[in-house]
Amino acid sequence: MKKILSFIFLLAITLSFSQSTMFTPYEAWFQNSGTVTIQSDNSMIYYTVDGTEPTLSSPSAVNQIGIPVSQTTTFKAFSVRYGTTSPVETVKYYVGNYPTPRLFFKPPANWTSSCAYSNIIEPRTMVDFWEPGQQMPSACEGWKKINASFAVGYITFNNCLVYSPFWQTSPSFMTATDIFYDFSDGFITNPPVCLLASGEVSGKAVSIKIFPNPVQEILKVDSEIKFLSYEITDASGKMFESKMLVNNLVNVSRLSSGLYFLKLINADQRLHYIRFIKN
Repeated sequence: MKKILSFIFLLAITLSFSQSTMFTPYEAWFQNSGTVTIQSDNSMIYYTVDGTEPTLSSPSAVNQIGIPVSQTTTFKAFSVRYGTTSPVETVKYYVGNYPTPRLFFKPPANWTSSCAYSNIIEPRTMVDFWEPGQQMPSACEGWKKINASFAVGYITFNNCLVYSPFWQTSPSFMTATDIFYDFSDGFITNPPVCLLASGEVSGKAVSIKIFPNPVQEILKVDSEIKFLSYEITDASGKMFESKMLVNNLVNVSRLSSGLYFLKLINADQRLHYIRFIKN
C-alpha cells in the first residue's frame, strides 16, 4: 500500500511540473552537455536561445523541439494554440561549473550561531531547503561566511533558532553577487578590513545605489558599472518589465504599490539585484 501511495505521489508531482513548464528537463543544469526539449501539444512554438524576447519571426517548431546545449544558455519561448498566445517562459540552463556568490554576514554579538537560509532561483531545481539553513563558519572579527548554493537566489540570515521564541532573522533578499551584510547596519559596500587582511576577499565591492527608494515615478541608478538593460520582478519572480537602460533612469510609474526587485545587467551578463518599494 505504501509503495502504491508513493508512486501516486511521485506521479502527481511529475504531472504538476509537466503542466507548469514548456521546458524539460526541469532541473536546469547539466554536468557536461545535454538536450533541452521545448514542448507544447497542439501548438506552434516560437523560441530564442540568446536571451532575447521571442516573436512570431523567431525560430519555430510544431508541438516540440529538442535543442542540444554544451554551454550555459538562456531559453525563451511561447506557444500559440488555436489562436491563443501563451506568456513567454524563460529558463537559463547551466552547463558545468558556475559561479556562486560568497555570503558574508555579521550577526549581533549575542547570537551564539548564524545560519543562511537559501531559496534557489537559478539554476532551476526541484530541491527545497528547510529553515534555518546551513550554519555559517567564522571568518574574522565576528563576521561569518558561506558559499551560496545558487547562481541567483534569495538569502536570509538567522540565528538558527527556528521554532523558538528567540528566533531572529534578517529580511530576505535576492542576490547573484558576493555580499557583505551586517545585521545592524544592512549592506556594506566595502569589505571589512579583517576580511581583506585575511585574503577572503580583495578590492572593493560593487557600489550600486538606486534612489529615491521608496519611489513614485522615476528610479535613478548610480553605479561605477555600465549597465545595458534591466528587468523588474516581484518577490515571486514574475516579470513586469524588460528594457534597455537609458540614461540610468527607470520609469516605474505604471507599477502598483508594493515590493519589487530591479535586475541590472551589464555587458558581461553579470546580474545585480536591488530591492525597491513602489509607493
